Amino acid sequence: MAIITLNCPECHQQFKSDESFQGQDVQCPSCKTIFTAGHSATETPSGNSSDAKHAQEKTSEAQRIASKLGNHLTDLAGVEKLEGFSLKELFSEVLRKHNREEIEEYFTVGASSTTPSIDDVETAWPKPWVFFKTFLGALLIYMLFLAGWNEFRNVNLIPGLIIVGSFAVPVSTLIFFFEVNVRKNISLYQIIRLIFLGGILSLITSLILFQVTDGLRLNWLGASVAGLVEEPAKLLALLTVTSIAKYRYRLNGLLFGAAVGTGFAAFESAGYALRLGLFNTDLMKDMIMVRGMLSPFAHIAWTAMCGAALWRVKGADRFSFSMVRDARFLRIFGIVVILHMLWNSPLHIPFYGKYLFLGVIAWVVIFALIQDGLKELRDEKLKGSEM
Repeated sequence: MAIITLNCPECHQQFKSDESFQGQDVQCPSCKTIFTAGHSATETPSGNSSDAKHAQEKTSEAQRIASKLGNHLTDLAGVEKLEGFSLKELFSEVLRKHNREEIEEYFTVGASSTTPSIDDVETAWPKPWVFFKTFLGALLIYMLFLAGWNEFRNVNLIPGLIIVGSFAVPVSTLIFFFEVNVRKNISLYQIIRLIFLGGILSLITSLILFQVTDGLRLNWLGASVAGLVEEPAKLLALLTVTSIAKYRYRLNGLLFGAAVGTGFAAFESAGYALRLGLFNTDLMKDMIMVRGMLSPFAHIAWTAMCGAALWRVKGADRFSFSMVRDARFLRIFGIVVILHMLWNSPLHIPFYGKYLFLGVIAWVVIFALIQDGLKELRDEKLKGSEM
């Protein structure tokens, strides 16, 4: 009898079942949701041509290796391995048509009157799409500034070129994390506040800590010392929101971390762009482009990981420094510091391979942390329904 693959409509985990269950009620082994196994379930093929079979075997082997490496990484980070996760499903809404009212509604959340009840929170994998619309809009504005500069060479256009170029991709990435926070209990005001306040606090703290490391004679680490300096600095900036009781969810910490990382990344890129722009505008444009496109894999991802790790320990409690000694936090924070140090190291892989490889590692952990945050909300809904 053929085996079919079922996809849970709640948590999207895939699991195998006997074809005799088609049309009958089945229970997801992960989230325990009961649903009807429809005829859209995919049947395991019983035979293929030799070429197709060979290609399928190669794909399966690559997926097996990727899954194995991902599982090792999530074990190292102390989070559950990804189950039923699909990038295609996650970004399935990106290219669909959405009107302006839908975009406006996306951002009218976080106040007492616009935060949904836990019973109304959707705990399946989210399908973010506003971040992509934001990126396209910011890219259009940047290209207009660039076209204006190329045509007129008017220095009044340079500040706009720097600001839009430095903030476009980081802010678009941040909106992705805003959409992923399915609890919808954080307002856009809090995010904007943390971009600016968290960004400047982390930059100033980094400058202070760099002076400390100079005294400790850590210059032999070269640029890699930034991992030991900037990650604690951004973590300290996160403490400005740890005392607000309603922000107790792991997805909240993920979003707050991304906001601080966005501020740090954008302000730092703007500073580098300004310094280059004083001497060579063409180099400035190249630098803005490269740093912008790599920003989702660096500061934003790293600080998001730290934020989620801290909120895993903190929860609804008030922050205490003993929390940063908890293994659940230290394991992820250690990974972040190592990723940052490798990012700044002399190690070179052509075509930005080093940065992309390190970025993939960071995002595997991030997706596992998102899964962990969704499970937290799912458990809270379940407890509420049992009371």
